[in-house]
Amino acid sequence: MIVFKKLSSILMILVSLLISNCSPLSSSAISITPTVLVVPIATNIPTEVSTPTNNPDLTNLITNCVEILDTPPKHVKLRGSLVLSSPSSQSYIFNLETNEKTFLKGSILDDLIVSPDMQKIAYIDYDTKKLIIHDLNSNASTAFNGFNGRFVLARWLDNENLTINKAKENKPLYYHYSLEIFNVQTGNLKEFNSSDFPKSNKDQTGYSYLYPNPQITRIVYLTYDADKSIALFDLKSKSQLIEIYFSDGIPIWTRDGKEFAIGTALNFDKYSNFSDDLPYLGGDEIFLIDATAKIRRLTFLATQYPNNYYSFLSWSPTEEHIAFDLQNVSQPNFGLSILNIDTGEIVNYCIQDNWDYIYWSPDGKQIAFTRGNGFESYKAAYILDLEENLAFKVADNATVAGWVINK
Repeated sequence: MIVFKKLSSILMILVSLLISNCSPLSSSAISITPTVLVVPIATNIPTEVSTPTNNPDLTNLITNCVEILDTPPKHVKLRGSLVLSSPSSQSYIFNLETNEKTFLKGSILDDLIVSPDMQKIAYIDYDTKKLIIHDLNSNASTAFNGFNGRFVLARWLDNENLTINKAKENKPLYYHYSLEIFNVQTGNLKEFNSSDFPKSNKDQTGYSYLYPNPQITRIVYLTYDADKSIALFDLKSKSQLIEIYFSDGIPIWTRDGKEFAIGTALNFDKYSNFSDDLPYLGGDEIFLIDATAKIRRLTFLATQYPNNYYSFLSWSPTEEHIAFDLQNVSQPNFGLSILNIDTGEIVNYCIQDNWDYIYWSPDGKQIAFTRGNGFESYKAAYILDLEENLAFKVADNATVAGWVINK
């Protein structure tokens, strides 16, 4: 009997311990609860953070798969005009409010760029060897001579300066390029070559990887330290500020030229771009790099999803959001997405087959993009309406080259 009572006491103690450990009041149970960590953490995240318990979801990803229509719904308000290029005809300005087309004489496929104020369109008429600047305010065009097949437009830096890739005279066409900055007000040219910078990739072929900020005080260029390595260079002090490894991305500068966003890997092999204690499954993230070379991590998808790739990054008009195409071979629903810079929230709209640049409407309420399978005959222009939460096609056989304001 005494033995039985002892055994009963021991069993009661064990049961009590088990109950206490399972109780919601247990401190150990609280310490592994991940719900308090599933809040937006992308704003001002410190360089060093402790490893969260049980790897909670840090991605801040919202999946919002929208309906994609073949025509614009009648109740949706369309704004401004799109600049569209077509493989079968001249490029044109498509008025979304009236469906009117204004053709741009001498323009060809994929050779139009729109100024940041959405008031100027630049293209090269290769038949006449002229650079054409079409001003929507005055509805007049200005022509500059001497732009033959060795010139290819790249992008506008601001509303006066645009960048142009120029094939070197002593090299085969489409082989070695320098970067020229052309002022459409003064006609002045400024040229940059990859060889102007330390540790540059002097054997680079194709278009130049040279991306100056709008103020032309800093430039991002390709180096040869490692495969796909790029560097930020201060043009005033003639000094390299930071090197970024294994990046397929293109830097997108803010208007004030103080920061640029880019997609790149955290680290690979012995190379490291960013260090923290969070899980890293491989692939790219989006980072913001300022003029002092300080890096801020904006996305955290690699903590849960390996091998993500971000392309066609595009600032919203207020520079509070970045639109981009999100790709991952193991996540078929990934597609056109928008990142909130302040909260770190990513909204994925599940729109795939985006093969070209993304453009915001003047008011930031719509996004224009091009869908296709990589072949020109299949491309079509679409709009994602963020207020109505749906997407629709606006033109067949066309590539979006920009958004302009109607007058």
